[in-house]
Amino acid sequence: MVDLHWKLNMPNSDMSSKSPKLSISEKSSPRNSLPSLQLPSITNDISAAAPPPCAAYDYYLRLPELSKLWEPREFPNWSNESILKPALQALEITFRFISTVLSDPRPYTNSREWSRRLESLATWQIEIIAMLCEDEENNPETRGTAPTAYLSSGESKIRSYSETSLLPRLATWYKSKDVAQRILLSVECQMMRCSYTLGLGEPNLAGKPSLKYDTVCKPNEVHNLKTTPYDDRIDNCENNAVHATHQIVESWIHVSRKLLEKNHRRDISRRFEKAVEDCYTVERIWKLLTEVEDIHLMMDPFDFLKLKNQLSLKSSCYETASFCMRSKELVEVTKMCRDLRHKVPEILEVEVDPLGGPRIQEAAMKLYVAEKMNGFEKIHLLQAMQGIEVAMKGFFYAYKQVLVGGDGEVLRLMETELE
Repeated sequence: MVDLHWKLNMPNSDMSSKSPKLSISEKSSPRNSLPSLQLPSITNDISAAAPPPCAAYDYYLRLPELSKLWEPREFPNWSNESILKPALQALEITFRFISTVLSDPRPYTNSREWSRRLESLATWQIEIIAMLCEDEENNPETRGTAPTAYLSSGESKIRSYSETSLLPRLATWYKSKDVAQRILLSVECQMMRCSYTLGLGEPNLAGKPSLKYDTVCKPNEVHNLKTTPYDDRIDNCENNAVHATHQIVESWIHVSRKLLEKNHRRDISRRFEKAVEDCYTVERIWKLLTEVEDIHLMMDPFDFLKLKNQLSLKSSCYETASFCMRSKELVEVTKMCRDLRHKVPEILEVEVDPLGGPRIQEAAMKLYVAEKMNGFEKIHLLQAMQGIEVAMKGFFYAYKQVLVGGDGEVLRLMETELE
């Protein structure tokens, strides 16, 4: 796997404020030695921001209350409950986000593009949820453990879909009807390879049992967390957008953490196929997080700048890293993904050469060429792990570009106003 040099892209408090200089030792001759480059010491580790910013971040997102909805185990026989529950709750927050955006009273918002972005975001999440459900059904140990039921329809008083999710209601509102119906069709298509469906009002043409969505997701409790602690003194429509965006991000980060913890507990050398499935899911989640962060570019630049001032968020050249690292679980998941490279020697069944020899590279080339037919599962796992690394780096790069692009647009607007 490609080595990660995270601190090269992160601000380091130990770095000297002076620029590095070239210097020549007094005892050495310019003809016999090259000048040494004096670089500040850099550690190959990442850490969360200071406790006060992290606490403010958690308080703003109501993260302690949201995390309580992730943890309860109400179905002891369902091993994937801790993974699918936050995923479904993130999807439900997206439905709430759609309702909020389409109710925005500002005449200068691009409602059509907002609808397209959020529909795409919901479709991304449904695809990953379907992957999790398929992996669960393909595993003999977990097959048939999800809480499902054949919900009656027709003359029965029992509805054939969720009673508390926002999606069925969005499908009846004239502003969101087309978006919601396309999302329902996405549920039908993505869940086609699974033995059950989500029960959100999708056609369910195969007549499959439906997941007990309301019992698992608890939409009413999720929507009780839609307000921020500052709503009484902040009158800014972008406040709801930032709040919902980061709640979605935190929910999916938690899903990634649960998948990585499951892989860590598993003997990876004997369960390659399952590890490959989980790693590809984690890769898709990182790409989803990039998609979520891109939504910030849709926010009105001036209103977003006003919100940053109202929330007392510092604006500096290092804000990309500092604000990103306020999410303690994001930092932890990043470390877990980075540490996957330590599994490479175990997968290749070779010890690392303490002298820095090419043992790992030689073992990898032998696997790719000579042992390809018998070791294809190992190749798939190495590809999946490298996919995680690429997607993770892409997320952090995109995060920086979003903030730089947004702040640049704000500055241009302020210059126009001053002129």
